[in-house]
Amino acid sequence: MAALDMADGADQARPSSHDLADVRQAAAGVPSLALRDIPVPDYCDVVIVPTQGVDEPDPRVWADAIFSHENTPLTQRGARALRDEAVRLFDMVPPPAKEYVADEVRGSEALIVDDDEKMQVRIGVALLPGGRLLQVTTAVRFRSVRGRLAFAPRRLLHAAAVNTLARRAPGTIRRREIASGVAPRRGLPRQVASRLMSRDRSARAGRLER
Repeated sequence: MAALDMADGADQARPSSHDLADVRQAAAGVPSLALRDIPVPDYCDVVIVPTQGVDEPDPRVWADAIFSHENTPLTQRGARALRDEAVRLFDMVPPPAKEYVADEVRGSEALIVDDDEKMQVRIGVALLPGGRLLQVTTAVRFRSVRGRLAFAPRRLLHAAAVNTLARRAPGTIRRREIASGVAPRRGLPRQVASRLMSRDRSARAGRLER
């Protein structure tokens, strides 16, 4: 299963020749560390989304942004909190506070390893050549029938969920850069930058009147 999402809002500009070249290269397939470890997976999907102009060359940063708590939609946060609370109440065992961080980085790809007794999971987060597209490859190998049954509900929605998280990652990286003072204001979306400039002009005009 593969998903290619080039949508970036209703006002997305027509793709340039460079964008189309990136798409053609992505469609041709790029080897992933996820398939190095699990060459014949029981389940696999590949999601490719635009980086939306974010100039971040480190795949580890992208991997952390995609699977960070702040990048998760509010509806998923609520469902996860409800699930965790149910585990505490009925199983009397708190769920592990697992963070999705890269276990390995090779070139432009970061690899996440998330194994348990039921299945092996590898997630490769790679910047494609040119830096305009981000590829997320998931490979799963079941270790038992329990693993196959546990993953069955996720099989239908996994690619869509990863697509949502990957498309939100550029915004998460921008917010982190702005909070740390790294991102210049010219890198902000036009509407946000305009509002900030208007506030600055109003503030200066107010000081002059005084």
